[in-house]
Amino acid sequence: MAIEKKQIVQKALEILNRDGLEGVTLRRLAGELKIKAASIYWHIPNKSDLLDEMANAILEKRFDGLDFQDDTRAWDEWLDTLAHELRAAMLAYQDGARVVAGTHPALGQMSLKLWELSTRILHKAGFLYGKAATVTFTVINFTFGSVIEEQSSRLPQAGPKVQRTELPPVLKTALEEWDKEDNDKRFDASVRMIINGVRLELNTLNSKDN
Repeated sequence: MAIEKKQIVQKALEILNRDGLEGVTLRRLAGELKIKAASIYWHIPNKSDLLDEMANAILEKRFDGLDFQDDTRAWDEWLDTLAHELRAAMLAYQDGARVVAGTHPALGQMSLKLWELSTRILHKAGFLYGKAATVTFTVINFTFGSVIEEQSSRLPQAGPKVQRTELPPVLKTALEEWDKEDNDKRFDASVRMIINGVRLELNTLNSKDN
C-alpha cells in the first residue's frame, strides 16, 4: 500500500511528541512506518523539508478555520489573537516552537498566510507596509522566543544553578515577585506591553497626519 505525505507528517509529529526534535529522523520515521526510506524521499526529499511540513501541520491544526480574507478586524485584537493562538499551537507539541520557528517561509504555507494577513490588517489600521511587517515580526518572534524558553525550561538543566541567596537584593526581590505568576500570566503581560507600544506608535503616526 502506497504511503501518503500526510501519513508521513503525522507519524513524524507523533515521534516529536514522544522523543522530542532530536528523535525525529528519516531512518526512524521509515522504521516506524514499516516502509523503505525511498518511499519517504519520494514525498519529502530531506529532513529540512520534513520539518517545514511538520511546522505547517502544527499551525494548520490551530489556524485552519481562520478567515484569511477578513482583514477588517481590530488590529489590537488581532495581534493578541495571533500571539496567543501561535503560542497554543506550538505548546501542543514537544519542541513545537523549535520546529515552527525554523520554518522556511517559501515552504511554510500557513506561516506565509498569517504574516500576510497580519500585514494587511496593520496596513488598514494606518501603518505603511514595511512598518506593518515590523510589528508582525516583532509579535511572532517574541512568541517564538517565549515558547522556546518555556519548553526548554521543562528540561533538566546541566551545570550548577545560581542560588537565590547569591543574587543582588534587587534582582532577588524581582525574581521572587516574578515567580508568583505562571507562564500564562507572564505571556499575557508581555503581549499587552507590545500592543501598547504599537498603539503608541500608531497614535504618533496619526498625530503627524493631523
